[in-house]
This record gives sequence, structure tokens and C-alpha cells, in this order.
Amino acid sequence: MSAAAQGMTIAFMMLCGVVMGLVFDVYRVASHRFHIARWLLPALDVVYWAAATLGVFSILLGSNEGEVRMYVFLGLGIGVTGYFGLFSQWVVKLSGKLIDIIKAIFRFAWKLVNGLVLTPIIWIVRLLAKVLDIAFIVTAAILLWVGKLLLKPLAGLAKRIWPKLLPVRRRFDPVARAYRRMHERARQIRDLFRNKQ
Repeated sequence: MSAAAQGMTIAFMMLCGVVMGLVFDVYRVASHRFHIARWLLPALDVVYWAAATLGVFSILLGSNEGEVRMYVFLGLGIGVTGYFGLFSQWVVKLSGKLIDIIKAIFRFAWKLVNGLVLTPIIWIVRLLAKVLDIAFIVTAAILLWVGKLLLKPLAGLAKRIWPKLLPVRRRFDPVARAYRRMHERARQIRDLFRNKQ
């Protein structure tokens, strides 16, 4: 491989080191500001390193056909250490402020949506529920009143028919008495079991 190609590869690797450091700082600040659970951090670290490895390897494929030489690691090391020495402090502060701005925008958007959309919808639903309750009560009252009006003539008819059904009622008296006795006996047995407990 020519010296120019090697120099280009080292430059690309230095740039990769800078990008890796920058992404790591942003990820570190974001995980702290968004209060990501500690048990998730190892999995996110694995994702970060897998993405970094794939990114470096794809750049290596484009610049020197994927050959891994000592100068590749040298370029990465120079890029990472240079970034952490020169830019890390500024990136941490800037990313923290940007994340705070994004969080404030999301909070404002949520309050806006809640105030202009969700709260009116909830209020309308509650109002409809109350209207439906009132409508149900009024309808039930009207139906009861109409039922009473309709049953008034039948009540007079029933008073006339009931005495005439006396012979039929007498025939069913033994069945009614037997049912009452069975019901009383079942109640006594149930009470006995309860007292034993």
C-alpha cells in the first residue's frame, strides 16, 4: 500500500476516534440526564461498541480494503486522546445544554397538547357521561310513570280475578307449604353448620 493511502487511512482513523469520543460523551450525558436505569447501561455500552466497531470497519473497507494494521490503531488512539484532551469538556457542556433545551421543548409541547387537546376531550367525555346519566334517569322515571298508568286498569282487573282463583290457589297450597317446609329445614341445617364452625 502506498504512503498516501496509509496517510489517508490514518487520517480517517483519527476522524473515527474523534467521532467515537464525541458520541461517547453525548451518550454519557444523555444517559445521566434522562435517568436511564443502571441495569440498562451495560446493554447500551455493548450497542455503542458494536456500532463503533461496525463504523470503523466500514470506513476501513472503503479506504484500505479492510486491512487492519498497526497504524489503524495508532490513528484511532490519536483521534480519541486528541478529542478527550481538546474537545470533551466543551462537548459535555454543550450536549447537556442541548438535552435540557430538548427536554424543555418536549415538556412545553406536552403541556400544550394536554391543555388544548386532552383536557377538552376529557371534559367533553365527562359532560357526555353526565348527560347520559340524566337521560337514563329521566327515561327510567317516564317509563315507570307510563307503566303505572298502564297497570292501573290491570290492578282493578286483578283485584276482581284474584278471589275467583281461590279454588286454583287451594290446589297449589300443599305445594307451597312443602316448599316453605323444605326452605325452613335447609335454613336450620345451614345455621347448624355455621354454629359448629
